[in-house]
Amino acid sequence: MAHLIDLDALEAAVSGQLGLFDQPDVRRPLEDYRWRGNGGRTTAELVAEHGAPVPSMPVQLCNGMGVDTAAIITEMIENPEARVLLVTDDDGRQRLVRVDLADVTVVTAMTGNEYDETRAAMEDHLLPLMRKAGMRYVQIARGGQSQEDGVDILDDSRSTQRMFMRGAWALEDELVGAGTVPQTAAASRRCSARAKGWPLDVWAEWEYADTERIHVIGFAAEEDKRVAKDQSYSAVTRRSVYPLRQWGWDRAYCLDYLWERFGIEWPRSCCTYCPFAGGSQVKNARIARRWFREPDGGALALWLETMALALNPRMALFKTTTARAIAEQHGLTEVLARAEARLDGAEWAIYDIRRVHRPHGAKKDVEGDPARKGKSWRSVRAVRRGSRGAMTAALAGVKAGVYEHGITPRLHLVAAQDRYPTCERFLVAAPVGVDDKEQDGFAALWASTLAAQGRAGQLTERRVA
Repeated sequence: MAHLIDLDALEAAVSGQLGLFDQPDVRRPLEDYRWRGNGGRTTAELVAEHGAPVPSMPVQLCNGMGVDTAAIITEMIENPEARVLLVTDDDGRQRLVRVDLADVTVVTAMTGNEYDETRAAMEDHLLPLMRKAGMRYVQIARGGQSQEDGVDILDDSRSTQRMFMRGAWALEDELVGAGTVPQTAAASRRCSARAKGWPLDVWAEWEYADTERIHVIGFAAEEDKRVAKDQSYSAVTRRSVYPLRQWGWDRAYCLDYLWERFGIEWPRSCCTYCPFAGGSQVKNARIARRWFREPDGGALALWLETMALALNPRMALFKTTTARAIAEQHGLTEVLARAEARLDGAEWAIYDIRRVHRPHGAKKDVEGDPARKGKSWRSVRAVRRGSRGAMTAALAGVKAGVYEHGITPRLHLVAAQDRYPTCERFLVAAPVGVDDKEQDGFAALWASTLAAQGRAGQLTERRVA
C-alpha cells in the first residue's frame, strides 16, 4: 500500500484544483491515494468520461460490519470525493451521482451469533464517525423462524450509541431445530440469504417501495463472481453499486486503510461457527485464535456441530475437519470445558432417525441410477426425554442392534446398502432441541424401500420399543 498523504498539510496545495465540489474546505487526496491495481479510477477520470455528477438520491448501504463495508463507510464520511458513485441504469448507460450523507441509510441485518470483537470495533470506531456525520443507521433481524414472523427493527437512529447484535431470533435457532450446520455446497451461503438477505429485502420494500435507490454493497475489487451473482438480483428501482471496485480497493488495501485510520486489524465479520471461516490449516489456526479470545463463541460452534453430528455423522462443521478437532489440536481447554458443561446441563432426548437414500436422478416415473446415491429423505422423532446420563444408559441397555459409543451414543438398527434405493435407521441420544420432522410421503417411501431391501442391513431380530 502506498503511504497515505497527510491531507491536513496538503489541503491548501490541492484545494480548488479538481473543481468537483462547491465546498471550499474539502479534504482532497492526491491522485496516488487510490490503489489502482484492480482497475480503479479517480473521480476526475470518471467525470471526464461521464460528465458532472447529478444530484443525490436515496442510498441503502448494506453494512455487514466487516472489513469491506467499514472501509466504505469511513471513506464516504471522511472524503467527499468518495460520495461520487458510478450508477448503471437498466439500459446499460452510466451516470455519476453525488451522494449527500443525509440521503444514506446504513442497514445491518443481524444473525445473532457474531463475535463480540465485531461489536466492539463498531462501537469504538465506526459508530462515533457515523454519529458525528449524522448518518442514519438501522439495525434489523428476523422476527422468527417463519417469514410470517416478519422483521424486527432493533434500532433506527442518526445518533446510535450501541450495537444490537441479536433480536428475538438467531441463526442458531434454525440450525438447532433442523439438527444441522450451515451448508457449504456450491458456496451457496443459504444461511446468509435467510438471516441477512431476506430481512434486508423486506426492510427495503418498507422503506423505498417504488422509489429509485442506490444499493451499496461491499464487494472488493477482486470479487467478480459475487458481483455477477448480486447483479442478477437487481430490480427496476435498485441500482447496485460497488464502491470498492470503482476505487480499485481489494481486501488487503481495505485492511491497511482501516489500520492506518483506527490502529486495529478490523475483524472479519461472521458467525462464530461460520464454515467458510475454517477448513484449511491457516484458516483453522485463525479461527482457533478467535475462539481462544472468545471461548463462548467456540463452545457454540461445538454445540451446533455436536447436534448435527448426532443426526448425521458426516455433518462436520468444516467439511473434513470438525470444530472439536480444531479445539483439541490447538489446546482450547476453556472452549472444550464450556462445551462439555453445556452438554451436561442440557435436557437430552433419544431420537429415532430414519433415512431413505434414493437413486441418483430418480424422480416420478424415472428410476435413476441404482449404483449412485441421490436425494435423501429423513424422518426425525424424539421418543424419550431425560438427563444425559439417563438417556445414555437407556440406549446402552437395549439388547438389540449395534451400539456405538461416543459423545452422542448411537444404536444402529438398519444399515444402508450400496445399491439404491436403500434405507437406514438408528436411535441416538443427544440434547433436546431438534424438531420432529418428516417429509410428506416419507412413510410410504420408507415402507416400500424397507420391504424391497428385505433382511439386508437388518441389525436386530426384534422390534425396539
